[in-house]
Order: sequence, then structure tokens, then C-alpha cells
Amino acid sequence: MKLSSRINWGIIALMFFAFIALSVAELRLLQSNTSTLISNETEKALASYTKAANATLASSQTKSMMLSVVAETLAARPSIASANVTDEEGNVSVSHESASTGPIPSWFSLIDPAPAFKKRIALPNNDSYLVVTSDKHDTYSKFTAIVIKNATIFMSLSFIVYLLVTVLTKSALRPINDVIRKLNDMGGHNFTSPDANTSAKDFESLSITVNNLAATLASKFDDLTRQAELFKKEASKDALTGLSNRGAFERHMRALLNENATSQEKELIVVRLAQLANINTKLGMVPGDNYVKAITNILMEEAKNNSSIRFVFRLSGGDFALISEPMEKPTRDLVLTNISTQCASVTPLRDGTKATWIGVTRFTGSMTMQQVMESVDSALIASMKTQSGWQLASDIAHVHSNSQWRERLNHIVSQQYADIMIQPVMDIEKNMPAYYETSGRFKDKKTNDVIPMSQLIPASERLDLIPEVDKLVTNIVFKKMEVTSQQVAINLSITSIANREFREWLVKELTQRENLCSKLFFEIEDAALIQQREYTELLCRHLMGLGCRITIEHFGDNFASLSGLRVIQPQFVKLSGRLTQGIHTNKDNQLFVSSLISIAKNLNIKVIAEMVETEAESIALTKLGVEHQQGYYFAKPALWNVY
Repeated sequence: MKLSSRINWGIIALMFFAFIALSVAELRLLQSNTSTLISNETEKALASYTKAANATLASSQTKSMMLSVVAETLAARPSIASANVTDEEGNVSVSHESASTGPIPSWFSLIDPAPAFKKRIALPNNDSYLVVTSDKHDTYSKFTAIVIKNATIFMSLSFIVYLLVTVLTKSALRPINDVIRKLNDMGGHNFTSPDANTSAKDFESLSITVNNLAATLASKFDDLTRQAELFKKEASKDALTGLSNRGAFERHMRALLNENATSQEKELIVVRLAQLANINTKLGMVPGDNYVKAITNILMEEAKNNSSIRFVFRLSGGDFALISEPMEKPTRDLVLTNISTQCASVTPLRDGTKATWIGVTRFTGSMTMQQVMESVDSALIASMKTQSGWQLASDIAHVHSNSQWRERLNHIVSQQYADIMIQPVMDIEKNMPAYYETSGRFKDKKTNDVIPMSQLIPASERLDLIPEVDKLVTNIVFKKMEVTSQQVAINLSITSIANREFREWLVKELTQRENLCSKLFFEIEDAALIQQREYTELLCRHLMGLGCRITIEHFGDNFASLSGLRVIQPQFVKLSGRLTQGIHTNKDNQLFVSSLISIAKNLNIKVIAEMVETEAESIALTKLGVEHQQGYYFAKPALWNVY
């Protein structure tokens, strides 16, 4: 209820009680005046009768006639219902009643239950009495008129007071409404709306405070907006090469493949660096990064010299994508030869192995993303068997890729074996591992070579085998944990989290292995909090209820995951590696990481920085308050040998 309405109802109630009290007082006064009037009229009539009777020495018959006239005169007076002459026993000898007497409503009888007033006076020299009775109907009529008058006055006053209170309340609330308007503008991120003003001294401090708050928030919001725009721009860029990243590639492909896109053909060229994993392992990450930069320069130069190539992306560690207009075979062969030759010339490894594999596919807007990527993946796999090192998807059987991958993956799952690699997450303050992150490493059944995860994961997702692969890794980790006290983490893919059968299997296995739960972490991508939020929250509640702990990785890649983070309340968040790399020289990333750390600590969540590769990065992160770090600076992934 509005403040003005509350005040008005309060005043109306008060005035109503005053109306009742005044009406009762008026009734009592009316009753008193009536009794006084009747007494006076009776006494005057008696005096007049006595004087006339004494003056004329009238006979008893004449006196009776005179008494009748007196009684009749009294009965004709206002406020008198009847005038009677009675003897001592109450026998009436003369009786006159007012002609105006009428019925009395029952409600008035409830208000005034007392009987009519009677004035009884003894007549001189006689045994008779003059009895005069008041007229209650006259009292009712006068009281009704008084009530109507009072009601009219009080209703008029109530209306006037209502208008007055409404006007005064609106005037008094105008400064508050101005402040509310300003606060609502601030809630809508409009900090430049007109300031809240007030002419009332009582609200002056409130207006000043709100205006100062708006100015402060406007400044902070501008800073955050600038940082968000910068981060959004950086989020679409690969930190190492400066090329557009996989997210930008997928957005660009979706634009080309939507149903409204033209049917004009495009070509997708994927270049895979076959030696990158070996370079990183044998020579270290810095030579690996330098190699990737050199490849980037080669691809950018090729795009610059060839007008058909429009875009260059870095999809992952060793995968690059080029989108071009359709090229004739001689032109395409020349481009691919140049790329292959130049990439081979910059590799730091001189072991005679092929430096790159290149897959090429043509696509139109009518195709799906899955179809395009499946086609180019088929070409990539086939390119490993060609002397040139590249393959056009249209020159091979499309189904071959899926069949081959399904055979390889089914073999992996059926063998129920994988090498488990571990890498420590270091507690910087204690200088010891907080826990170890685990990952599976799988070998091809024919070549016995390690299958790159950049190939295995997309193929597993395409063939819906990711949950089976995750089950295999999880089972092996469980078995190893039975004979070690180490605290370890298992990575769960988004696809597995969304799979009901996998979730039920995992909870059932953990219920049967309660002794492991206190030593077990599960690492979940923050993208799962957006893509599969309901299932992610459900699984995390089950896992934490069993005593397991949760780490949300790639924290900072997705702003929308923050709300899910508040719901889950994990023990750790792992900062995205692209934010931590080179952080000692990147002021913008330092500011953004500092904000993310503040968010996490306010939620009582510990922060891990991943991909820490130099002492300078570690020191910078420690100064920012990151107490847990992981990366090649501390240790490379190593084979977990516990049995």
C-alpha cells in the first residue's frame, strides 16, 4: 500500500472515531436539553394554571377544563409526546398526546435504550399530578439531522485531507523517486542519466551519495567495458601467433554454412604440424613455440601472395586452417608444395620425418560443420600415406576415415589399456604438489605410435565414443589409486558429462570405492557450465557429496560460466593458459587475471594457473595471488608408474 494511502486511511479512521464520539456527545446534549425543556415547560404550564385557578376561584369542573387545556397545550409543544393528569394511584383523568409522534427505528433504540423522560408535578390543592412525557421520535429526528450534518462535514474534511495528504506525500516522495530512478538507471548500466536532485534538506545527503556512487560506478564500468572489449578481441586471437583462434574459425565457418549462405564453393585447407609434439618433448616448449611462429609467418606470407586464400586460423597446438576460394589443381598443388617445403625448412628436427600433413576439402553453404570437418579429417589421415604429404578429400572414399577411426578406437577400448601420464599442480607456498592431473595416452595398434590427442578427441566425439574412452581412463586411474596415496585429478569431457549412462556409471563406481573419493579430483571445462549446465551441476553435486573435489578448468574463457561457478562452488578453478602465458609482460592480462582471482576468492575458491613455463611467469602469478601453478616450469607430463 502506498504511503499516502496509509496516511489517508489512518486519518480517516481517526476522523471516524471523532465522528462517533461527537455524535454520542451530541445525543447526550440533546437528551439533556430535552429533559430541561420539558421540565421548564411543565413548570410554566403549572404556574399558569395555578395563577388562573387562584384568580378566578374556579369550580372543580372549571379546574378540570383548565387542566385539560393545559395538557392539550403541553402535548402540542415540540419534544413532548403526551401530557396527562393522574391521581396518586396512576389513574388518568386527563390525557393528551402529540399528533407528530411516530415509530422509532430499532438502530436508534440500540443507541438510546433509555425510556422517554417523564416530568411529574403535583397539582396544588389537589391529589392529582401533571405528568409530561418526552417525545423520543422528536429526539430521533433531531439526532438524525445532527448525524447527517456531522457526516457531511466529516466527509468533506476527509476529502480535503485526502487531497492534501496526496499532494504533500507526492511532493515529499519526489526526491526519493528521483533517487530510485537514478538507481534503476544504474542497474541498467546507464550511469550518465541526469543526477538525482532534491530541494528538501532531509534528502540532500541521499542524493549526493547516489550521484557520487553513479560517478564511481560509471568510471569502473567504463574500465571493465574497455577490458571486456579488449578481452573479447583477444579471446578470438591466438596468444602465441596472433592469428584468429578456433573459436573465431568456428564462428566464421558457421557464417559460411548457415542456411542463408550462398551455394558458392570454398576450400578448407588444414595444415597439421607432424613434428610439433616431438619438438616440445625433445627440445622444450620455447623451441616449439618458435617453430609455431615460423610456420605462422610462412602461412601468412602464402596468403599474402595468393589472392585466393582469404583467412588463416590456428585451430590448436599443431593445426592451422586456411579458407580460400576454389583453386585449379596446378595452382593448389603449387600452394601446397610451397607450404610443405617451407615448413620442412624451418623445423628444428632433422630426423627425416615428414614435417606437415595437409588435408584439403571443398564445401558449400548447404553442408554442416560436422560434414566439413569429417571430410577434411579424412583427407588428413589419407595424407599420411602420400609421398607429397597432402590429400584432397574428393579423391578418397569419404567413409574410410570414420571406419578407420572406429576400428582404432574400438581396439583401444577393447584392450582396456592406456598409458597414464601425470603432471603436478604445485602448491607454491608449500613447494609440493597439491595433486596430480592425469591424462591418457593411446597407441595405434598397427604402428604402435602415440595417437595425437588433437586427432583422437575430434574423432571420438564424431563417433560418440568419448564416454567409452573416458571410462577406460577413469578405470585405469582407479586401479592405480588403490596402491598409492597420491591425490590425482581425472578430466571429464563435456560429451561424457552430458551422457546419462556415463554419469550413472561414474557415481556407481565411486560409491563402491568410497576410500578413493577423498584423494580424487575431477577437472571439468568451464564451457560445460554453459553447454551442459544442468547435467554439470547435477554431476558435481553427486561427486562432491561423495567426498570428491572439483576443479573448473579454462576459467576466464567464458563469462557466462560465472553463474554456474557460484552454484557449484568447486574447490579450485584453473585459469585459462592463454591468460597466464607471458603474463609478466602483459598488463591487460594482469588486470583481467586479478579480477578473476578476486571473483574466485570471494567465492572461497582456490586458483590454479596452468601452462606456466618460465620463472618470470611464475613470479608474476604469485604476486597476483595465485598460490597453485602447473606447467613445464615445474614438470612435464610423465608416465605414472605405480605398478
